[in-house]
Amino acid sequence: MIIAENDIEKICRSKNYNYNFNKKTGFFARWGKTLEDDPEYAPMPEIMDLEISQGGNCLGNCRWCYKSNGGDQPTHNMSFEEFKIIFHKIKRNLGQIAFGIMNISTNSDFFKMMRYAKEHGVIPNYTCHGLDVTYEVAKETAELCGAVAVSIVNKEKSYDAIEKFSIVNNMKQCNIHYVLCEESYDRAFEIIDDISTDTRLKNLNAVVFLQYKNRGKNPDLFHSVLNIEKYKKLINYCQEKKVNCGFDSCSANLYLETIKDSPNRKQLEMYADPCESELFSFYINCFGVGFPCSFVEGIEPGLDVLHCNNFKKEIWDSEVSKKWRKKLLDNKRNCPIYNLEIRK
Repeated sequence: MIIAENDIEKICRSKNYNYNFNKKTGFFARWGKTLEDDPEYAPMPEIMDLEISQGGNCLGNCRWCYKSNGGDQPTHNMSFEEFKIIFHKIKRNLGQIAFGIMNISTNSDFFKMMRYAKEHGVIPNYTCHGLDVTYEVAKETAELCGAVAVSIVNKEKSYDAIEKFSIVNNMKQCNIHYVLCEESYDRAFEIIDDISTDTRLKNLNAVVFLQYKNRGKNPDLFHSVLNIEKYKKLINYCQEKKVNCGFDSCSANLYLETIKDSPNRKQLEMYADPCESELFSFYINCFGVGFPCSFVEGIEPGLDVLHCNNFKKEIWDSEVSKKWRKKLLDNKRNCPIYNLEIRK
């Protein structure tokens, strides 16, 4: 496998696995033996989801938080030295790191970690609740990150944060992350209307819908949106309002079902990638333990990335990882843990 990069682009070439990644625009194209061939999985992660903080001091304290952050539990931060150890074990094929945080200030090394990643050719991104975003935070984020997302907790403060990100250095890749469940479904239309009318959101890139999974806080209070007609109504409303929308990989199959009768189906399908856990991405918690994704932490076996000697041999190509990979591929990249079966 040959990997080459400069400040703008990173490319990988091998017999069965290839990609082009533009560090400036975020454009990513992957193919196998031919341009029409899709590899089943990568020889090393392309994206690392890295949690650097967890615990009780989160200002968001969201009722649906799948990490159960908030309350009076102790807070744990990954150290900068631990970050560097993990980073260099995985760096070779890595294009992006999605940092998992609570408050911007919870981990004092947060921006130091992002700067280090970018200096070593890996583009950082993160999602925040927006409650503590200052102009200085927005400025530094625009300098370091390929993209940033704001979860809507307190609508006014979250919108203010988006405006800060948008006007400081004119950051183009600022998104809303919206947790979509039956209980939040109606409010999603309100958010779409706001994007059309609220001047604070005029430079927003897109609203990204995240499929709720029953994990973490209050799992009995919220329910996944799996009805195809309801989901189609939401996507169509975005189109009607000329609002860009996106979705996480957990929602990809739902989206693909939504567009199956579209005249642009073939083109739109290229933007939908179902579950990529431990196929192309990998999650590591703030203790340095890795899982296929953050939603299966504590369900699937964890692997000690921080103390391993050879990430590819001991983690990525381990028997534990191969077992998960087979289970996911046998399930046609539908989540084998959470019931996300589409309903007509």
